[in-house]
Amino acid sequence: MIIDFHTHFYTQAYLNELERGSARAQLVRAQDGTQRIQLDGDYSLIDPAHVQVAPILAVMAQHQVTHQLLTFSIPGLQVEEPAQGVRLAQLVNDEFAAVVQQHPTQLSALAALPLQDPTAATMELDRAVTQLGLRGGQLFSNINGNTLDDKVFWPLYARAAELDVPLFIHPISPPYIENMRNYRMAPMMGFMFDTALAAAHLVFSGVMQSFPKLKIVLGNLGGAIPYLAGRMDRAFAAYPESQGVLAQAPSVYLKRMYYESAGMPDAGALQLALDFAGVDQMMFGSDFPQQIGDVPSSIALIQSLPLAPDAKAKVLGGNAAKLLHLP
Repeated sequence: MIIDFHTHFYTQAYLNELERGSARAQLVRAQDGTQRIQLDGDYSLIDPAHVQVAPILAVMAQHQVTHQLLTFSIPGLQVEEPAQGVRLAQLVNDEFAAVVQQHPTQLSALAALPLQDPTAATMELDRAVTQLGLRGGQLFSNINGNTLDDKVFWPLYARAAELDVPLFIHPISPPYIENMRNYRMAPMMGFMFDTALAAAHLVFSGVMQSFPKLKIVLGNLGGAIPYLAGRMDRAFAAYPESQGVLAQAPSVYLKRMYYESAGMPDAGALQLALDFAGVDQMMFGSDFPQQIGDVPSSIALIQSLPLAPDAKAKVLGGNAAKLLHLP
């Protein structure tokens, strides 16, 4: 069983809204016919698999992927005006649910959330899970520059814990993007730094301690977290400013988080994350159909690791099936 935890789907209804010009994010058509969504200097190319099910199922069959989790992609809905964000979230999640209903054994989805309005986001997570059958919700590594430890988001964490569903933190361009404009360094490196900062904020603020049943999934192996966890523990021991409310070292809470492997084609990095978090916290992800995504090499990387067959089975699909409550 192979479950791809990190894939992207925009939905046609969302693209139609962008084409009408009713959103901040822009849909741009190039002369060669390709489309891209762009905002604030970053962009995402539109692949047919971002909006159509047939190419998704074809790639799944080609690479023996059993199940694929659909999630929304950058720039997210939090960039819109609050009322527009709520409306678009409902539109996207309704279409997610319709797509999943047509292919329930092969597809599931996480809810897109209007995170610029945390109360509405909490209500939409509840609706998406309890009424639409979606498997959790998606966060971004910062919400219009606000960090995820902001108290306004704590009711969302509480509800996710009550519903026993995961919240997946996908990276997004950090607020300090100005020195990353060249060479596409924002998605190359900025995403990784911002994911690590998001995880650190959730730990040091006490979010993970306050909600012990909260299930947080970090994209791209948690960015720099496996590499920096030891330094975070040392800072906790050395700096009074780092101790705050925590009863245990930061790594204790970081090891409760889940780590998925998309976009990290390096066996050493994957092994480091496994050594840090453990086999039970690791999941396969491909980033399909993003430019940087690569389904076959991502699977091959996990299969190449010196792990027992049952451990590989957990990473490739077993852990995700359990986390998502897949039947």
